[in-house]
Amino acid sequence: MVILPAMAIAAAMGAAAVACDPNPEPVAQARAVAVGIVDADNASALERVLEHYAPDAMLLPPNEPPVEGHAAIRPRYEGLFAAYRPEIVARVDEVCVSGVLGFVRGHNGGRLVSRNGGADRTLDDVYIMMLRRGADGRWRISHLMWHRAGGDGGAAKGTRD
Repeated sequence: MVILPAMAIAAAMGAAAVACDPNPEPVAQARAVAVGIVDADNASALERVLEHYAPDAMLLPPNEPPVEGHAAIRPRYEGLFAAYRPEIVARVDEVCVSGVLGFVRGHNGGRLVSRNGGADRTLDDVYIMMLRRGADGRWRISHLMWHRAGGDGGAAKGTRD
């Protein structure tokens, strides 16, 4: 979606910053998206996970090309849930909403427990989740970007699918 990059470019060029809505209700709704998707991940509940994404959502995984839309996002989760049982511990550090756009910034720790006897994978990722409120009033993820908190983008341990 063009709106989010345009907002980032405008902010970088010194345009007036968009103020976060101080109303606790939309902030709580946006926070619930970040918490809810981790709950769905930990339950390996594919359809619940996908409900948190806008149909045209884009994942921006470290050291990989962008993944766009439910049709491309679904197989990533199918593979993840087939190989691992997630035990993600989420932390939300910041939430900001303004109008129909918002973001959540945080950290995902915990681990992915191997289902086939392979090595477990430790999670230590920071993320920014861009959100868009749909015509139905629900907040959904439009863009999700993450990298290893250690600063290597996850390349050293390949820790985030």
